[in-house]
Amino acid sequence: MFAVVGVLPPIAMLVTEAGVVARVRAILSGAKAVPSPPLLFGADVHTLALAWAIFFGVVALICARDTKPDAGWTSEPDDTEQSEPEDVDDQAAAEPEPVLTPMPGARGIKEPAGEGGDSLPAVRNLPEALAWLKKGNELYGLGRCEEAISRFDKALKLNPRLAGAWAGKGLASNAMGQYDEAIRCYDESLRLDPRDPAVWHDKGNTLCAIGRLEGALNCFNEALIIDPRDARAWNNKGICLASLGRPEEAVPCCNKATLLDPKYAVGWQAKAMIEERVGRIQDAVASYKQFIALASDKNAAPIKRIQQHVSVLEAGPQAGV
Repeated sequence: MFAVVGVLPPIAMLVTEAGVVARVRAILSGAKAVPSPPLLFGADVHTLALAWAIFFGVVALICARDTKPDAGWTSEPDDTEQSEPEDVDDQAAAEPEPVLTPMPGARGIKEPAGEGGDSLPAVRNLPEALAWLKKGNELYGLGRCEEAISRFDKALKLNPRLAGAWAGKGLASNAMGQYDEAIRCYDESLRLDPRDPAVWHDKGNTLCAIGRLEGALNCFNEALIIDPRDARAWNNKGICLASLGRPEEAVPCCNKATLLDPKYAVGWQAKAMIEERVGRIQDAVASYKQFIALASDKNAAPIKRIQQHVSVLEAGPQAGV
């Protein structure tokens, strides 16, 4: 549009100066001067034709440019123009996961986390798994270890992430002398719940039973990191150190055990035996007497032997070594 307006002034100039052109042509040809024609409508026919030809030619060029876009020009998209949304397949949309309410009896059961700390999906049959776990614990308490293992297996079939069932199966397997299986079960339980000091302690006991004392010592240390007031772990750490030939390090552990639990009879017995080994006879006699006072009547025969041994120790240090 601006181009059309731009060519109008030269066209008007050609029209208004048509008389000047005619006079110049007459002078060059030697003809007699002619009067000036009117400014606009009296202009020379050839001049007017030339002017109109130029005008229409320019208009035609402009129209052609407007109707044929330049192939090398890329216009930027209009910010106000919005593309149509793509059709969404309703079946492909992910459905929200159902929100599950806590199950009865699930308190105290720790569900393990997945990789990166994400929680694993909740288990719907957890109450049934816990019921089998309870039954397995009862059978293990009665010494029916094989039956207990079958109940623990039923619980684990329903919920493989039930750390307590793995731990119970480990205890029952250990009681049956299946030490490798017991360690495998303890490891699985600790993978699910690495903060259970009792399982660390039980694994340490099993490792002691097969002579893997360094591994056992590490387990007792892990248990004490989690629960430093566990008298059993202190006691068994002391026994493990003494078995490794480090009785001097074992004595403070046994002292800690009896300090935490003064009624821990087994702790007093272990303390007395280690004190006797390092030559602390008077301390050993006192610890033996504490054990005798706390021991159950069911251990009458062992207690009688210990009483005789204490009498020998009291008769003379040299005789008791």
